[in-house]
Amino acid sequence: MEGRGESRVLRLSTLVTIMTRQYIVGELSALIGDLYPVSGEQLAADVQVLRRRVESAPAGALGTLAAEATELADVTCWTSLDEGDAGAFARQATAASLLHDFAVSANLLP
Repeated sequence: MEGRGESRVLRLSTLVTIMTRQYIVGELSALIGDLYPVSGEQLAADVQVLRRRVESAPAGALGTLAAEATELADVTCWTSLDEGDAGAFARQATAASLLHDFAVSANLLP
């Protein structure tokens, strides 16, 4: 009987791990998406490419991608400031802060 119970616990643990990974990927992708709209075609493309990379990445790559996302968020903020767009800067700074806080809480960033 013990083997069946251990097997059930293992399956439940695996399911929780998969669901947790899916949640982290989905939330990270959504937070990156909150950086939109961004100025310039290249910056918009960079945001979209990063979202796709996050959505298809193995779990071990999420920390690196979270670091890239915070760097990209910084670029979007500076671009808005350089263009004098205070509204976009405020929105992107909020998105960047939420992105960073989430990545730290999910143990993707130190």
